[in-house]
Amino acid sequence: MKKNRNDSGFTLVEVLVAMLVFTVGIIALAQLMAVTMQMQAHGRNQTSAVRLAQDKLDQLMSLNFDTSAEVQITGENSLDENIDNYFDTDIQGYTRRWLIEAGPDGNADLRQITIRVIPDVQDRRTATPFELMSIIRRW
Repeated sequence: MKKNRNDSGFTLVEVLVAMLVFTVGIIALAQLMAVTMQMQAHGRNQTSAVRLAQDKLDQLMSLNFDTSAEVQITGENSLDENIDNYFDTDIQGYTRRWLIEAGPDGNADLRQITIRVIPDVQDRRTATPFELMSIIRRW
């Protein structure tokens, strides 16, 4: 009885090629998962930074321009270093710094505020500083 060529099954070369294609696909998926996890961590950190900056802006808006030291016009660049009354580190994992400048056209009832939220984590792939700038007015 003669053996039909179609009934012989897979050859070793076909199996090796199939395994190679499968391995390349699995490696690509693993890299995609790693990038996805990194981007998710970055998004989570950015969301926290936005929330913290907005919380600080809301707090500064409620202060009296005449009596509160935190909303006096900054004489120095308080975004690059911790200067008394213009930073806080009470938040776990973050430092907030803010810069107070005179409002547009020197209007005494306005203040331009820049808030920088800096993560304490040194992994630059997922932890980048966030900055929020706004103008507030005297109530």
